[in-house]
Amino acid sequence: MEAEQLIAHDSYFGYTDEPLHLCFERLTLRHDSVKVVLDKLPYLKSSVTGQVFFTAPAVQIIETEVAYAKSQGKEKTTINQLGKFNRGKLPIAGDTNFKYSLVEHFFIPGLIRSIPSDGYLTPVYFNQDVLIKFEHSESCNLLRSTPTSGLITTKDNVQVPYGINLSGSVVMWLGDIINLSEKEHLYLYSENIDPQYDLHSDFYRNQILGEWLG
Repeated sequence: MEAEQLIAHDSYFGYTDEPLHLCFERLTLRHDSVKVVLDKLPYLKSSVTGQVFFTAPAVQIIETEVAYAKSQGKEKTTINQLGKFNRGKLPIAGDTNFKYSLVEHFFIPGLIRSIPSDGYLTPVYFNQDVLIKFEHSESCNLLRSTPTSGLITTKDNVQVPYGINLSGSVVMWLGDIINLSEKEHLYLYSENIDPQYDLHSDFYRNQILGEWLG
């Protein structure tokens, strides 16, 4: 793959509006006369066309590593940033212990709203059964806006939008769920699953792209 000029792609969709997916497969490209081996550096890929796209953080990392390689007289550089991004906690998380991935926050387009980022728009995933409790609770109201998006409102008027991704997992923003009570946190911990790296849903289109639901 030849990439003499890297242009950041700021959309979660391809040129024909097809969904892009976060990919970690090994990829080799040549940039500015340097062979670059991406060893788990996240990038976006179209399952329809196979085309690869790089988000702004990926472009910055690649260009920085290539510049360093050239300064050292090297013709090849290998980049592995997955472990680095998955260490530590985001500021917004506070003392909570939800499972989430910093990779999603930084490499899925539209989730960084300020620099430095507090991580508010970080996906947290749950089993789909998590909605049953909220749907039948006397202390909460669950509104299903579309088959893949909705809104949970507590009796204290805390609102938590949610989505359902392509694999059927429920997703909420880390910054929203930290506003729930400790009792609700304990319940959510029991349904919290590992990061899915897939936000495609009406939830994403509404929350990030500003599209109307329904």
